[in-house]
Amino acid sequence: MDDVDAVSVRTSRPTERRGNRRQFTNPIPSIHLHRLDEGLPMKRALWRCIALSVAGALLAGCGNSASGSLDKEPGKLTTVRIGSEKVTADAGIFLADHLGYFRKAGIKVEYTRLKDAPAITNALATGHLEVAGASLAPGVFQGVDRNLDLRVVGDKQSIRPGVSSTRLAVKSEYKRSSLDKTLKALRGKKIAVHSKLSIQVYMLDNLLRRHGMSLKDFDIVPILSPDQIGALRGGSADAAVMLEPFFTQGIEAGIVKPASDLTEGTPRDGEVLTGLMYGKQFLEHRDTAQAFMTAYMQGVRAYNDALFHGKNKRKVLQVIAKESKMPLSLIEKTRPCALDPEQRLDADYLDELQKFYVKQGTLKKTVDVKKLIDPSFAKAADKKLGAYRAP
Repeated sequence: MDDVDAVSVRTSRPTERRGNRRQFTNPIPSIHLHRLDEGLPMKRALWRCIALSVAGALLAGCGNSASGSLDKEPGKLTTVRIGSEKVTADAGIFLADHLGYFRKAGIKVEYTRLKDAPAITNALATGHLEVAGASLAPGVFQGVDRNLDLRVVGDKQSIRPGVSSTRLAVKSEYKRSSLDKTLKALRGKKIAVHSKLSIQVYMLDNLLRRHGMSLKDFDIVPILSPDQIGALRGGSADAAVMLEPFFTQGIEAGIVKPASDLTEGTPRDGEVLTGLMYGKQFLEHRDTAQAFMTAYMQGVRAYNDALFHGKNKRKVLQVIAKESKMPLSLIEKTRPCALDPEQRLDADYLDELQKFYVKQGTLKKTVDVKKLIDPSFAKAADKKLGAYRAP
């Protein structure tokens, strides 16, 4: 979802009233794309399993305009539309819904699917979605330059030391007794990433630099995550930055060996890979937007309680399996992604990330990161709920 070179947008036609609700006569905005990976095969059934997220997220169909639909009415639930492919990284949303936190906040969530990341961005910008996850790829920063007025308000997938669902895997013949030796054996070989515009490239670069190497020492090839196992088996790649569940499936099939969880050097509080984003119109409905964040944070905390401390773990995994439509047996085997129980945002990290993209030539110029993030919702939720304490 992070491999977009250019996006141009036309907003929908004027709204018409149907009963007491406003609807767009053309509910899906027109979108014109130039994709760097155009022509690559897509396995739509497997996209459901991707967690980066990438966010994230390939969706289809939009609903009513956000305008006029988010003001709370006594005794009625406010519908908040979320751009989501319903993957495991949506666990915080699943749990906030199943455990009743959204309902208690007066919110009903509605999942919406669009075909790709630029469509999600456009839907947020034009009021067809309130919330979505977006991989922190160059396109997110470009949105600031285009004055789309979207904000990253928290995390929908992150990594922290020892916790990552995005990992480096290598074919058996390159696996050595240490990571240093493995990387040296791999020098000059093909390493697959989901896209050359993916945040995976930044993660891989960080790892290589810590071991005295660089991206230039390898042949970095873009191969979509669902296609990587086949590419490794067929010889089109020698290693890959893999998402779950593909990483676990590759290991179980004997095709690859684990090399790194890509968290080396990551600060204790972690780093966001996929941001939780609010659309412009949702930001204007402060009470509902705040209520959503507080409920979402409660869901994320329930996730952390279960996955990392064992509280109600079986029940939580069953919810994730049901909503993501993945087998429970596979969910139990895969490495969980990190979700920050306090939803912190690090402006310095985001600035470092965009500078990397500029250096790589995938982003034309840096932007004011303060125009991209809004940590106030998470701070208010954390103040209301109190600091997270593990059970």
